[in-house]
Amino acid sequence: MQRLPVIGQTSTHSAFEAVQRAALEQAGVDLRLERWERRPHQLGDAFDELRDGPFAGALVVAPHKERAATLVNALSEDAKATGAVNLVVRDGPKLRGHNTDVDGLRAGLTALLPKAQGKWPRAAVVLGAGGGARAAVAVLVGGGFQHISLFNRHLHRAEAVVTHFARSTRHMELRARPWHETIMEAELAKAGLLVDASGIGAEEGASPIPAALLPEGLYVLDLVLDKTATPLMRDAKERGGTVTNGRASFLASSAATFRLLTGSDAAPDVMGAALDTDLGLPEEGVAVVGD
Repeated sequence: MQRLPVIGQTSTHSAFEAVQRAALEQAGVDLRLERWERRPHQLGDAFDELRDGPFAGALVVAPHKERAATLVNALSEDAKATGAVNLVVRDGPKLRGHNTDVDGLRAGLTALLPKAQGKWPRAAVVLGAGGGARAAVAVLVGGGFQHISLFNRHLHRAEAVVTHFARSTRHMELRARPWHETIMEAELAKAGLLVDASGIGAEEGASPIPAALLPEGLYVLDLVLDKTATPLMRDAKERGGTVTNGRASFLASSAATFRLLTGSDAAPDVMGAALDTDLGLPEEGVAVVGD
């Protein structure tokens, strides 16, 4: 049996683990997931351990995705683009880093925005500066967006993301903005799309943005998983917006991870049912609402 550690710094149960376990069991793949709690200073030793032993690789979760990109032997194109890794696949003693969050964001935006990419908006606001936000910026840049405003409670973290993408965004405007309501309202008024990768307000059942700041007709991708409709989604919907939660993004990322680890495709219905069960949601939980 090969081992697949989930490397992070949280004791919270991960839906990602539940979905991968269900898919592996259904496919008859002999791969054992296990939790590795590691602090940032322990991450290098953890990666050294992966190179020696019965490991297929590792899943990397917060807060290690950016640091993980510096500890592997090679990076996929999406991992290079984002500067973050959420999956490590082992090839002998060598480790290759991947970023399947990008696959997830592509799927989420494809489900949300008009079918014709030429009708997509060209300006967006992104909340957050972690792995999800980096994946969002990468997909938006690749999708032809010309203006992206990145908001984070800690401005220096948003500025680090902008610095990372400097070379690939010379043709457009990517700016780190301070988390201030007046500035946020002005940027939202110019944007057609809002991606919330901040996680702010998720546990409290609150929206990260006051409802009064949201313009009419906004597209909203809220990556929160624990509810079919978050307060942010409801507020935007009341203003004629089109909204989706993180379900489609999560399942697409999970499917890409499974494919890279096993070389085969997971059963979509198995992954979807496992996610809904883990979250305590009705089967086929509603993700997209709007006109």
